[in-house]
Amino acid sequence: MNKLRQGITGKIFIITSLLLFVSTLLIFLLFYFLLPSYYYQYKTNRLENGFKELKTQVASIPITEAQETLDTFAEQYNAGLLIVDVQGSVVYRPPVYIQLKQLPADLLTPPPQERFHSDETKGERIYTAQKPLTFLDGTYIAFISVTMQPIDEASDAIFMFMPYVGLIILLISLGGAMLYAKVISQPLLRINRVAKRMAQLDFSEQCEEGAQDEIGELSRSLNELSRNLEATMSDLTKANTKLKDDIQRERELEAKRREFLATISHELKSPITAVMGQLEGMIHNIGAYRDRDKYLQRSYEIMQELRGLVNEILELSKLEMVDFALKLEPLNLSELVEGVIKRFDYFSSSKRIHLQTDIQPAVYVRADPTWLEKAVSNIIDNAIKYAPEEATVTVSLTDTGEGICLRVGNTGAHIDEEEIERLFQAFTRLEKSRNRSTGGSGLGLFIVKRILEVHRFPYQLANTADGVLFTIRFPASSRPD
Repeated sequence: MNKLRQGITGKIFIITSLLLFVSTLLIFLLFYFLLPSYYYQYKTNRLENGFKELKTQVASIPITEAQETLDTFAEQYNAGLLIVDVQGSVVYRPPVYIQLKQLPADLLTPPPQERFHSDETKGERIYTAQKPLTFLDGTYIAFISVTMQPIDEASDAIFMFMPYVGLIILLISLGGAMLYAKVISQPLLRINRVAKRMAQLDFSEQCEEGAQDEIGELSRSLNELSRNLEATMSDLTKANTKLKDDIQRERELEAKRREFLATISHELKSPITAVMGQLEGMIHNIGAYRDRDKYLQRSYEIMQELRGLVNEILELSKLEMVDFALKLEPLNLSELVEGVIKRFDYFSSSKRIHLQTDIQPAVYVRADPTWLEKAVSNIIDNAIKYAPEEATVTVSLTDTGEGICLRVGNTGAHIDEEEIERLFQAFTRLEKSRNRSTGGSGLGLFIVKRILEVHRFPYQLANTADGVLFTIRFPASSRPD
């Protein structure tokens, strides 16, 4: 019960019931106490106005011809009317005479008088008046008497009927208050329920927007707020997820950078240590190092390999720069591939590699010539380098109209499936001995991967029935203007 009084429904119910009950009680009291006085005032004013109108009507006729006019006045105002002349003789009385309770002792005493008195023994109230009335044949005195008893009886009846009417009004007040409280409070309670859900970040429920009043406007505003909050929370969630992904990606990149730097340090340290050892042996004429020509040649070869490694690291650093941008232009891919193949003629001949080509002429793509040539060169270099002697290396370039495809494959080679993805990581080589004469630096395919990714050219390295195949797909041919 206490919760009901504290709730908006209980408050509206109690306030509305009290207002209706007090208003009804005041109306009854006003009727009971003020209605008689108002009625008396109204009755006397009406009689005054009627008598003035009567004076106007009889002023132009003699009293002998005013019988009908006087009867009409007495009947219309339910008044007792008595007219006497200056000698006190009655010259007119209505057919149904309302007896005067008290007449003045001196009928000729001016001025005319009015008074209101009541008979306390019988509980009657009577209005009496003495006024001059001028006819065509002279001036007479009119005595008027009107009983006020009916309004007193009506007031008593109202007072006696008040308990019954009060009970009915009380029931109507309670019912109306309950209905009023329900109509007003239920939408507010629904709005409060939706607001509580919103506070818990639950936007599944909406307010009803049917009403065109302030509550309906509040519902629409709350629904709009709910939609905006839901959209904002969704955006924040996505942004937070993206931020977490970015942080995780940054951590992974940082770990890869540290690993890359550690690997670079190792890759640079090994040849430098070898050269320093050889040079120190030659300086001190230790053992076999007395043959300086032989070990100077070896040191020179190691430094050349080291220079190549440093160059590849520098090229890779350019690809990793934030402001790196490709210089895209229409490029004759056919000529580029053929030029790269020619550079490997001697290398393929020394290993007795059978080099087969199928290059479609005048195939154009939009790319950076320098970097794409580097990628194609590394792919063909790997195909020849890792193919056994007397194997076959095939290079084909075709334009189907829907896209361009470059395929480089060799026979007699095989890569374990779990090793294929690792080959595109920095310093990963299939040659476990890490001998540069047979295995390279381990950056070739990593650089190929970065070049193709920044160009957005899909690629794939896969085993075939008789070897390994590297495939690059380019957009449809685009001839220069």
